[in-house]
Amino acid sequence: MKIKYTPSFIRSAKRYSKKNYPMDEVKKCVAAIVKNDKKFLVKHEDHSLSKNVRELHIDRQYNDDWLMYYRFNKKQSNLNLFYIIINIVIPI
Repeated sequence: MKIKYTPSFIRSAKRYSKKNYPMDEVKKCVAAIVKNDKKFLVKHEDHSLSKNVRELHIDRQYNDDWLMYYRFNKKQSNLNLFYIIINIVIPI
């Protein structure tokens, strides 16, 4: 299986690494996606956003709003990692 890192994913990974976020959690998430570890994916609330794009909560204990966006293509056996972001909700 090929894992493709988009430039935005690389930039966001560097940004959170500099802020001392636990990047080993991102590696665990990618490994779970590749292995299709259902228990891990359910625990981390893996869900579809659209037909092709999925969202995964990276570390629920560290920060519930730390998210990773990805696309898994079964036909070509590719995993495209798009972005890591902290979703900040501002109450109105």
